[in-house]
Order: sequence, then C-alpha cells, then structure tokens
Amino acid sequence: MHSGWLAHYLVRRAEPLNQAYRLARQGDPVQFANTFSCFIRDALDPLMSELDCWSSEHKAALTETAYHCGLAMVRHGWLTSEHQAVSIPLFRELLPAWLAPYPEDAPGMLTRLLNALSHLSGSNQRAHLLAYWKTCLPTPEAAPDTLLVLGWMSGLPQFREAALEGMRRRPELTVVLGLGDPTLFQNPWWQGSQGQWYTSPVVLGASVWLGGEFSSRPQLLTDSGHTFIKAGSDCWQLHVDAFGQALLPQRQDNLEGVPALEYRAAQHRLAPNWREFDEPCQCLERPYDWVVSFHNRYAVMVIPKAGDLR
Repeated sequence: MHSGWLAHYLVRRAEPLNQAYRLARQGDPVQFANTFSCFIRDALDPLMSELDCWSSEHKAALTETAYHCGLAMVRHGWLTSEHQAVSIPLFRELLPAWLAPYPEDAPGMLTRLLNALSHLSGSNQRAHLLAYWKTCLPTPEAAPDTLLVLGWMSGLPQFREAALEGMRRRPELTVVLGLGDPTLFQNPWWQGSQGQWYTSPVVLGASVWLGGEFSSRPQLLTDSGHTFIKAGSDCWQLHVDAFGQALLPQRQDNLEGVPALEYRAAQHRLAPNWREFDEPCQCLERPYDWVVSFHNRYAVMVIPKAGDLR
C-alpha cells in the first residue's frame, strides 16, 4: 500500500468499517473478500496517494464514502473482469484530477457520479459517459447538469427533457463537447455537429415466434403526447432517441389506443424499413418519427424522419 495514511486509517477505523463489510458481503465470501481487497489496493489506495496533500479530515471523509461505494460496487458486479477496465481507471486516473481542487465537496461529488453510472446497465455505456466526463471535469455546482446531459448521451433517453434544460443552463457544455447548435436537439434524432442525424430504424423486441421484451404482440397507446406499449398485462412508456431506447413500466389508466391499420394502408414510404412478409398493425405518426407495431412480430419499430422534417 503506497498511502501510509490510508493504512493507518483502515486500522484505526477497523471496527465500523468491518461492520459495513459484513453487512455488504454476499455470495462466495472468499471471492467477495478478494475482489474488495483488489478495490482497496488498485483503486482506493492510488486515489488517496494522489490526494495526500489534503488535510486528514477531508481525506477521511472521502475514504469513508469511497469504502462504502466500493462495497456497493462489489455487491452489484462493478468489479468483475468485464467492468474493471472502467471502474479501476475511474479511481486511478479520472477521480484524482477531478476531485483534487474540491476537498470539501469530494464525497458528494463521488456519490453523485457513481449514482449516475448506476443507471447505465453496460460497461460500454459507463465508459462512454466517463470519456465525456474526462473532457469536462465539471465544477461541483455544474456537476448535476453535466451528469444529466452525459447520462442522456450515454444511453438514458428518459432523461432527455431534463438534459435539454441542463444544456440551456450550461451552454458551455455544448462548446466543450462540440455539440453545435443546442436548439437542434429539440429533434430527438440529432446527435450533435459531429454525429449529425440518426436515420436508422430502432427495433424493440423482434422475433416472430418468441417474445423479446414483450410477452405478447405489442399494442400502441397514447396519452398527452406520450407513447406507451402494452403487451399482455404489462405496459411501458416508450423513451427513444438517437442516444438510446428504454421502456419504463407504466400504469394503464386513461390510455387511448392507436387505431389499427389495414396492411395496404401502411404508409408506402415506411415499407422499406421492414421485411416483405411483415404485416404492420398500428402506425403512430409523431412529430419526428413513426412508431409501428406488427400483426406477426413481437416487435415495435421506431422510424426517424429524415433530417429536420417537422
């Protein structure tokens, strides 16, 4: 261990820290112990070594927070071999540079960042957010809006509206990230000045004979401008744009069904997006895209409109 201070702290605070460890431990105790020991050695120790000039009070506060965060990361699989390539560099490289100027705010900043990362299911999504984060290194007061924007851009379309508000509050983000004119993001298929327009159809579910996300063929519903998908007894609100798609569970109260289409009545311009033997069932036109369900597929297809067509 490179940080003598950290070693001394862990010994001095052994009883309450070990109690937290016992409460968090689950599954194979040997594997849990080995994984958490690697976190102390490979993540927390390098972080505290880099912040050695801080006062003991500030180092202790951050260590306490990081220790408990590490337990949560082990418990939720963030330190498996698949995720170590993201989680360990986070502590070794990104956090020292970001937290160093803010010793008093550091525990809250760390917690806020890890909470945002927990909403992202895949290690690739987390790596995407952290790559953006390394470009910004936001101040404590700018961090909440930055997390909204970068979380949305990393695959959380349900944060879209909040992220656009954050971009309005933090116009410097569009400059740092090279996103171009922020007003263009009113169109959900705009990806920024480098990514341009997203034009490929998005498919949720897929199989003809096996349900994907859906236990039965999906039905389109609407309410107050929002789109919902009902399959069997389940219902979700659809969130989809250029940066990702999500189905969030939703109650079915006061939802209005979208009229079904005859096969020949499906809009001709949309037909190239599905297979010849597919039979569209419903087609909902929204300001920037169409949402289509099928008679013979457990699938919903979202088809972006080209460019900035309103």
